[in-house]
Amino acid sequence: MTNRRKKTKRPPQRPSGYRDAKPIAAPAKARRGRLLDSLFAPRVSGPGSGSMPRMRTSLARGVVTVIGTPALLVCVIVFPLLLWGVLIAAGYQGPFAPLANLIALPPIGTSLDATLATSVFGLQGGLIGILVFIAVRAIVLALLTSAVVMILDSGGLAGWGPRRAIRALPVTFSVCIIGVGILTLSSFAGQLLGPGFGILLQVGALVVGTYLFVFAPIIAVDEGRSMPDSLTRSVRAARIPGAGNLTLAFLYVVPSIAVIVAPGKPGNLIGVNPTIGAWVFVLALNVLHVALLATFAFRYLSIAAEVPEAPVRRPPPPKRGRR
Repeated sequence: MTNRRKKTKRPPQRPSGYRDAKPIAAPAKARRGRLLDSLFAPRVSGPGSGSMPRMRTSLARGVVTVIGTPALLVCVIVFPLLLWGVLIAAGYQGPFAPLANLIALPPIGTSLDATLATSVFGLQGGLIGILVFIAVRAIVLALLTSAVVMILDSGGLAGWGPRRAIRALPVTFSVCIIGVGILTLSSFAGQLLGPGFGILLQVGALVVGTYLFVFAPIIAVDEGRSMPDSLTRSVRAARIPGAGNLTLAFLYVVPSIAVIVAPGKPGNLIGVNPTIGAWVFVLALNVLHVALLATFAFRYLSIAAEVPEAPVRRPPPPKRGRR
């Protein structure tokens, strides 16, 4: 057979639709996660911004949740009565009006803790005293949050138990400690900036603290997350674009401060026998504080499934041993 008659071998044809193989690029090296990546991650615009209830709807639901549950309403009214008797026995002489923020959310409530600790324990025992008041506030906040979340989930308190409240105690205590830190830093910075800018800085710090961490106890009660996870998830939930959480925090903090510092309010004088008007003033505002807690709980539970998870941290590479 001559070379001319030899049939040259054709390369096998590729099936139709096959794309020419391209050189596989080396996978990009994953960036190692940093400590605050989950806290200051970029805001994710998703369906959560549209699913967040409007402020008017949220406020109405919060008020109905408290007023429509007689057991919760009675507890909110009885607690200031009992604590006032304990404060009088410890030597507190008033005024009575600041107790309007007795059940306020941190960091608004923690400012009252610092005032009561100094009044009862003095300047020397103020540090120990504020830890006592913070511990009491953390317990009360955990109990109220667990009750509010159960009412929103099941419509009542039937079968309520303290198990979820105990699980949320590390988170509520941490939020109160953060509130004390915010108040301390803002007061020091306010002294450097002067009285005008100092007041604006302190109010702004209270608004930001409420805005970022108000969802943390709700997350701990509802989802059983750990303390760091609850705090960082609260920040991500608050920063959903278009949700109006910063506006709601501002509308909560500013009136709470204005009511306390306003002159001529009931119970503003020194004394251990408040008038009926002072009692109505204090109890009504504490009921409103719990209604705002229910408002924030209702808003978070409405978008809980749409809050982005924290970015996964890459474990550090193993260290090679020395020869």
